[in-house]
Amino acid sequence: MISEDERFYLPNLYTFQNGNGFYGSYQGLRFFVNPEEGDEGKMLACQVWYGEYCLAESQVVDTARFPLDAAGYADVLTWLDKQYSTYLAAAQ
Repeated sequence: MISEDERFYLPNLYTFQNGNGFYGSYQGLRFFVNPEEGDEGKMLACQVWYGEYCLAESQVVDTARFPLDAAGYADVLTWLDKQYSTYLAAAQ
């Protein structure tokens, strides 16, 4: 199953449950979603930055963590939509 919203493609939840991270972008907004094991259990750690450069060459503007489950996966997409709206507002 492939999941995506109007703007952001993310591989399916099983990709993250199997330990894989994902880099993506949409019109100048860049993001990285990576599964992590922490005190709260298994989480999806998200980072967002702007511009044309890779994460190593950029400044992260926001981070968030969500549970590594179906609800957390949906929350990642909602969070990315909000981040894109913030990015558009800052660009104007």
